[in-house]
Formats: sequence, C-alpha cells, structure tokens
Amino acid sequence: MRDPYAADVESRRAEHDRWLRGPAGYLAAVERIELPIGATREVHGLVIEALPDGFRVDGERTGPRTVETGGRYRLRLSHQNFPAIVILDAESPRLREPVVPRWFPVDRAYRFVLPLEPDGARADIRTTRDQDRPAERAGWFTVPLDGRGYRLSATRFLEPGAGEIEVYFSDATSGRESYRMRYVPAEREGDRWLLDFNRTYNPACAWSPFYNCPLPPAENRLPVALRVGEMSPGTSSAAETTGGRPWRQEAKS
Repeated sequence: MRDPYAADVESRRAEHDRWLRGPAGYLAAVERIELPIGATREVHGLVIEALPDGFRVDGERTGPRTVETGGRYRLRLSHQNFPAIVILDAESPRLREPVVPRWFPVDRAYRFVLPLEPDGARADIRTTRDQDRPAERAGWFTVPLDGRGYRLSATRFLEPGAGEIEVYFSDATSGRESYRMRYVPAEREGDRWLLDFNRTYNPACAWSPFYNCPLPPAENRLPVALRVGEMSPGTSSAAETTGGRPWRQEAKS
C-alpha cells in the first residue's frame, strides 16, 4: 500500500510542475519593470501606479497579485516595498525548454512539528537585487539534524501582501546538488508549527533573472547536508533518471 504522506508530497510536486510551465509560472517571465512608489506606467494596456501599500490598476486599488491583460500577457505585481511589474508571456520560449525541477526522495524523518521560540525583533533581509526587505524575526526553531539541534530563524516580511512565516536557509548541498538557497514554509499546528523539509523549494531566482529573492540570514547557513526537498533545476532527461517530480505554489518574489 502506498504511503499517503509520500503520495501527498508527490502530488504537490506534480502540481508545481504544471504551474511552472503554465502562463503564470516562473518560466513565463520575460521582463521586469521597476516602478518606484508614486510612479505610474502603462503596460500592455493597463495603467499601473505603485502605492506605499499596494498598487492601483486602472484606478482600482489592489495588493500584490497577477493581473490578466486579456491577451497572451499577464502582469505580476510584486511590491516588497520596492515595487516592480514582472511581465509573463504565455508564449515565452522558455516554456518549451527541457529545464525541470528535480527533487530528493521523500523522507518523513525531515518532517518536524516544533515549538516556535518568539522573537519579534526587526531583522531586514538582503535580496538578490541588493535591497533590504523590511522583515521581523518571528522566532526560532530548534531543528534536530545529524544528532544535534540547530537554531534556525523564521522570517515574516513587513510589506504589502506578506504575513506568512518561512525559513530561508542554505546547507552543505547548496550550489552543488541544490540551488544556492532554499526556503521552507512554517505552518501552524495547534500551539506548534509544522516545518516539513520535504516541502523545501527553490526561489523564483532559480528559474528566472526577473525576480527579487531573499537571501538566507547568517544564522541559517547550515554546515550539514539536507538531501531533502527540491534540488537544483535539471533537464527533462535528468529528471527521468532521478525520479524527481516538482512542487511549489507561487512564491515570495
């Protein structure tokens, strides 16, 4: 009988694969337009203004989201206190490339339900575009890995559309078997939090140069190898040989 937990993880990965190659996925990105707060720009027939707490699209206020234009293009409104418009093209040549997600085998040993030691201190996060995104250190998780406990900080961004808690980290596989940094979401389970490293995913920057992604804080640079979750992107033939299948919902960039 198939393990229901492993089946659920594999299903999420397959869902991500479909999304990644869809018209709103990372591979559809073809251009990034910086739009400073207070500036207005017409893009593919829509008039977009960047506000301190979101956007105005054709006169209507909205938060960060993906907007339909009625044609082949979609506009991803990314705020992060450094607003930008990422143009997504349903006919982008990258959607036809053989690049695919790869994944380490599912391992239930890396699924943890842990207490969160509250912090709440301001802890801005540096990004791949050399910006400091306002954030707070929501708290600390002590994660048992390789026979010892590692304290990892959990981050909550202080920006429009934010609110979830995640752990941004690197480990001994980073830049080799896995991308140079990876992220894992924290989900509340009663008075504790689920930290499932099988759901570890690559940022948008692993797939496209048109995004702005958080860098792990110094305390989350692990000396151990976490062979779990998403690996570095590969080709379709490589995915077939590793059995890798993808997952991830739209992420923080």
